[in-house]
Amino acid sequence: MYPVMLSLTDQPCLVVGGGGVALRKVLGLLEEGARVTVVAPDPVERIIALAAEGRLTLERRAYRSPEAGDYRLVLAATDARETNRLVADDARAAGVWVNVADDPELCDFHLPARVRRGDLQLTVASAGRAPFAVRLIRRLLERRFGEEWIEWTEAAAGFRRRVRALGLDAAEERRCFEAWFEATVDPERLTARVPRAEEESACLIRRGRVPSSTGARECATAPRDVDASLRGEGTGWVSLVGAGTGAPDLLTLRGYRRLHEADAIVYDRLAAGALPADLPSRVELHPVGKTAGRHPVPQQEITALLVRLASAGARVVRLKGGDPYVFGRGAEEAEELARRGIPFEVVPGVTAGIAGPAWAGIPVTCRSEAVRVTLVTAHECAKSGGPQVRWDLLAQDPHATIVGYMGVTALPGVVRQLLDAGMAPDTPAAMVERATTAAQRVAAAPLVRLPDEARRVGIRPPAVFVIGPGVTHRKRLDWQARAVLAGQRLLLPPSLTRAEGDLTRAGAEVLVVPLPMTPAARIALAAAPVTGCVFATADDVDLVEDERANPGLAQAATAWCLGAGTARRARMRGWDRVIELAGTNLAEEIGDACMAARQPA
Repeated sequence: MYPVMLSLTDQPCLVVGGGGVALRKVLGLLEEGARVTVVAPDPVERIIALAAEGRLTLERRAYRSPEAGDYRLVLAATDARETNRLVADDARAAGVWVNVADDPELCDFHLPARVRRGDLQLTVASAGRAPFAVRLIRRLLERRFGEEWIEWTEAAAGFRRRVRALGLDAAEERRCFEAWFEATVDPERLTARVPRAEEESACLIRRGRVPSSTGARECATAPRDVDASLRGEGTGWVSLVGAGTGAPDLLTLRGYRRLHEADAIVYDRLAAGALPADLPSRVELHPVGKTAGRHPVPQQEITALLVRLASAGARVVRLKGGDPYVFGRGAEEAEELARRGIPFEVVPGVTAGIAGPAWAGIPVTCRSEAVRVTLVTAHECAKSGGPQVRWDLLAQDPHATIVGYMGVTALPGVVRQLLDAGMAPDTPAAMVERATTAAQRVAAAPLVRLPDEARRVGIRPPAVFVIGPGVTHRKRLDWQARAVLAGQRLLLPPSLTRAEGDLTRAGAEVLVVPLPMTPAARIALAAAPVTGCVFATADDVDLVEDERANPGLAQAATAWCLGAGTARRARMRGWDRVIELAGTNLAEEIGDACMAARQPA
């Protein structure tokens, strides 16, 4: 097979079939700008909706030979092999390329599995001979190539433009590109980062050339221009939105509205799970997340990105975990926006220092017990120039609650300082990891033993510690731990949205995703593994199958299936654990099955 990348913009393409497989092919063609005609007697609702929106032509009838010859590209995806063969024969007779789903013998070309990171595409194919291997390799690549490659690819395109403007010869250009690549890519971990403007200039200087008069800020770190159709008149607008603690339904109503109004979203790693899965595909998504010791996009470049997008007239959302002004560096970004005269607003979010303890049954204030709350960043404990936090004063206040952010590695030092300053060793204390999500874990112990207990439980970032009398209420008030679906993160199709309230009340974290998935849905799904997928139809199973490479689906999950036909399709697709549901009350049925699984054999 000879690999090619086809430009299908404004090209007439035919899809014969109207099920879930056909829908995936339709969406792929629409994404590339093709003019799509669908021929199917009984198409799924999403195809009907796309036709109603004017995005494709739908003819609700059987295929009529030899109409395939009237198109530039043909895809057949019906359940009848005779029909698929007829479509393939007609296309070939007219010299038109044809692909038939799951039938390599009838295909002139194959559709590879794709991993997309913005404009960067990695494709895997096996000439149709080993689709399972392709699927598993794609899953591997999805895990290895993070979202930071989106920004990196845009930066690479900008750097290429800058180098080309210098008029270098081919050898000099190649050396510049190689120097830039070596400076920004870790070949062992397959990670990438956007370089600072000074680093880019250094790549050119090392090649013996001085950068052109084009300012260092107008180079590779700039994102692609905002699409002209999305630009407003003059300067745009920036909303600094707090995403909350990770549970998608703890995003505020105003934050949700701003995200749907946005042209571009610049989001942190811890905010990814709160991205609304139904965001339109037109919205630009810019990941700028950080992990401990690894900052692919430096803070100054994040701020510069906000300025550039807004200056192009875009409505921008800066989506930050928790609250923008609580250890989120939102004030730094707001100050720069104010200095540049760019309009902005702040949409507060639910901060982990309050929500985390509450979700674990710990009130941070309680009448007559805790009447003050101090929020601190535990990193202050390890500052060589002396901490700004007065641990000695905090240790002397028995009626206060101390809540510490970013404190997993600093916890032993914090405890030591508090104990040295006179805090009682038996002061109630706890640490809460990934608060309000299905992955939440809690370690609780007297202060002197909390570091050891956190290590025993295996607490990892992100986590907050809470020290104070409110921790004594935990066993009585830990409502979440008693919920029958606590620890469950469930993927739910829109057709079952009615069950979302019951499932969350039963303790589950629920991610309602459109099928096929939008780019935002894929990012939200990848934020944490799901424990199960609820399928209403066999088409739902097929549509999720294409997403099995997503890190959120990488671990073994339960297929909760409405009806025998849906369950059969899940087994056929290789789901190891398939449970058939009646559909009368999903929360009760899934809860009963989970309770039964916890019982000793």
